[in-house]
Amino acid sequence: MPGGKKVGELMVSLAEYPFVYDTDSLKDAVRVLKEYLNEGKSHRSLLVFSKTKKVAGEKELVGILTVRDILNTIKKNRKCPGEADIFMSWALFYHKDVLEECLVTTVGRAVRPLVKAFVQADDSVTKAVELMMNNNVNLLPVFENKKAVGVIRALDILDYIGELVES
Repeated sequence: MPGGKKVGELMVSLAEYPFVYDTDSLKDAVRVLKEYLNEGKSHRSLLVFSKTKKVAGEKELVGILTVRDILNTIKKNRKCPGEADIFMSWALFYHKDVLEECLVTTVGRAVRPLVKAFVQADDSVTKAVELMMNNNVNLLPVFENKKAVGVIRALDILDYIGELVES
């Protein structure tokens, strides 16, 4: 049972995870994510911090931006004369000019806000699993009190389960 360890023992620290600010453009977010992928890191989301809000003197974590969030925003922003020709509307997706227009949106308008899907560093791994399953997410921010200190991913939990099974 993955309840023995605490979330803080499995989390990835904030310093190791890519981030953007809520005032950055989606184009900036795509660039940052692509840089991490090119470095061989398997991150598929970005932490989003406020440019203006602080917690305990440090920037405030305001959400998580996933690849799906980026694609959904592009879909919403694409200019299409009519929804009748759905193929043509998605064909526009592959034109640089259209993508450039769609990616000027700020990250703050596309990000998933942190509402209830987060854990404390001293919470059990079981609690993290429950939150992931109940909220249909693969990543949870980890806090110590009100300060963000890292993230725990479903892959981190899977690695831990693998260790338990092998021992």
